[in-house]
Amino acid sequence: MQTKNFYEEKIFLKWTLGILTVITAVFLFLLFYQILVGSIGTNPAPNWFFLFMFLLFLGVMINFSRLTIRMTPRYISVGYGIIKHSILWENVEDCYLDEASTTRYGGWGIRIIAKVKGKWRLVYNVQGGGPRIVLSLKRGRFKEFVFSTKNPEEVIKIAKERIGIIK
Repeated sequence: MQTKNFYEEKIFLKWTLGILTVITAVFLFLLFYQILVGSIGTNPAPNWFFLFMFLLFLGVMINFSRLTIRMTPRYISVGYGIIKHSILWENVEDCYLDEASTTRYGGWGIRIIAKVKGKWRLVYNVQGGGPRIVLSLKRGRFKEFVFSTKNPEEVIKIAKERIGIIK
């Protein structure tokens, strides 16, 4: 495995996981309470509703528990679980550190941001705001792709090598 040709990073999102675990557990508790003890309130929701909400939040919790960054000789892929965005290196024209504040993106998660300096941005952001990288793209719906990383210098170096800015 060569550093120049491959990079992988997984950012574990403990706050997101914690919040979603609590919400998921509440729906599971409500389901069992209603089945075993009795109805909740005078106009209770059906059992299937609590089951559905439990399964929904369980899926969201599993999917959004970590951000994965994968750089190969051919492309870069960034994603939360099954929701990924991949970009071929041939479509990247520049790479630099994001100077915008975290509040500009409205929190963590996947964001589609209206124009920043005249360009549409797709953002994969994690809580805590950490450093973010901007990839300027040659074509596509979004002209900039932004993502959080714990190793911005290494990611920028590899990206610039892949797109031919540095040798």
